[in-house]
Amino acid sequence: MPRFSIVTPTFNQGATIRQTIESVLGQDYRDLEYWVFDAGSHDGTLKVLRDYEGDPRFHWVSEPDKGQSAAINKGLARATGDLFNWINSDDYFAPGALGKLAAAWEQDRGLHIVSARTDEFRGDPPVVFNQTRLQLRDSAEASITVGVYCQPSTFWRTDIVRELGGVDPDLHCVMDWNMWVRYLVLHGQSKVRVIPDLGAYYRHHVQAKTAAQGARFYEEAAMVFQNLHHSLDAPPPFMIPEAERDPEWKCKLFRLGPDFDRELYLGKYAERMVRTWRRKDPTRAKRWLKVAIHYKPFLTWWRLKMWLRLLFK
Repeated sequence: MPRFSIVTPTFNQGATIRQTIESVLGQDYRDLEYWVFDAGSHDGTLKVLRDYEGDPRFHWVSEPDKGQSAAINKGLARATGDLFNWINSDDYFAPGALGKLAAAWEQDRGLHIVSARTDEFRGDPPVVFNQTRLQLRDSAEASITVGVYCQPSTFWRTDIVRELGGVDPDLHCVMDWNMWVRYLVLHGQSKVRVIPDLGAYYRHHVQAKTAAQGARFYEEAAMVFQNLHHSLDAPPPFMIPEAERDPEWKCKLFRLGPDFDRELYLGKYAERMVRTWRRKDPTRAKRWLKVAIHYKPFLTWWRLKMWLRLLFK
């Protein structure tokens, strides 16, 4: 059975990190190593960490770092397990999650990624208001354009994460989705399995990045798409000038796998733009629909429906 390597990056999360740690060390699956990288907290975090020093599976480091992505990569460098993931210090694993993920991977050792369900909650006592899964469409090219990733419940083969170079330290909000896109472009999605079981709980609160830095998620996502479009030598309609004007943008080309279909991706991205603009700017949405048909000139029910809707705007 696989060995798990799990990392928690944290900073001043003393109020919630104990629940995170308990959810890892309290799993009924014992073969794991757990690293916590604290960025120099000045609340009660270190006191909580010291409470678990007697567990040989538990390791922690407290020192200033360059952010969440840097902490995750430090954990990746130390990982000795077969499967790798991180769990943030305001989230936690569901009981029995690792055993179910391990069983799924054991059924097919050729898998690169095994992913379970994540329940999103808020409040205390917690109220679950949404369930998310890793979004797989009929092709990797289509899955990229969804723009959604289910991080807490998605475990990777450690050597695959290393092949991708870990998470991008220049990204602070979409580093997980960026890694997912890099994977799909290189390997496709045939070695990805999504299981129906509950894997983790994701906490919504006002200090969370999704609430406090919502605009930054969209800005970084634009950078990721821009880098992919540069890698594909995409024509001008696909380029995103706003991304290149961002002072933090750096052109980082993607490694393309032999089976990646450039035209299919560009057509799917154009369809994404139709959905984005069909209410806000129907004229712009019509132009994107023509682009989608240009790259994949076939008629689908969705395209016909969009064309009819836009025709009367």
